[in-house]
Amino acid sequence: MTTLDAFTRALKTRLAPLENPYFRALRDGSMSREDFVETQLQFAHAVFFFSRPMLVLAGRVSSAKVRWPLLENVGDEHGKGDLSFSHEATFTRFLERLGVPPDEVWSRPLWPEVRAFNTVLSGVCTLDDVPTALATLGIVEDLFARISAEIGRGIIARGWLTAEALVHYKTHEELDELHAEGFYVSLRERFSNDPAFRYQVEQGLELGATVFLSLYRGLHESRGRRDLRSTKGPHSVAAGFE
Repeated sequence: MTTLDAFTRALKTRLAPLENPYFRALRDGSMSREDFVETQLQFAHAVFFFSRPMLVLAGRVSSAKVRWPLLENVGDEHGKGDLSFSHEATFTRFLERLGVPPDEVWSRPLWPEVRAFNTVLSGVCTLDDVPTALATLGIVEDLFARISAEIGRGIIARGWLTAEALVHYKTHEELDELHAEGFYVSLRERFSNDPAFRYQVEQGLELGATVFLSLYRGLHESRGRRDLRSTKGPHSVAAGFE
């Protein structure tokens, strides 16, 4: 019988996330600093949005035992109440250290890759099976732990920031492994002994990995489109209402 952990290991081996063209370009130096900054400016809006589908999903979970790790994760996203350490704040500081003023972050239009990613997470957390949604968010957190380490190495290797100045990614290299475990722990037992449940979880793992890696692939493909940089926002999905 395949376990949840064996399935996720096989999935990551098959998809080889760090062979995504975005990360290859960062490693081999073919991605310019300008293009990296622009794509990270877009990625910011996936970071800012991520907790919102999670909060919707928490409201759909009937078990307090399953709901609590979701709420803890949402709390981490918001700096455990200290908003200066929220993920929005730390990623904004990261962009500032790369030369992007905070007001510039919100002046850009969303690229379709980012909107597609955010919309898929909204859809699965609002309408899909709860185990599918939990697995979708879990694999995104799981992959982002390795991706954060890879991006951090690339930034330092290119000399764009020092290790001391690197924020956000340094934290997520460790934090997102814990976040992923918070999703997986509620799925392991039934995955191994309930075929219908296992199908729902496998669907979520495949979906989350696919849309997350597609986001990076799309950012890599669109990095040179200057027309996507000239039009100004504001963002509807990402901004919400004040």
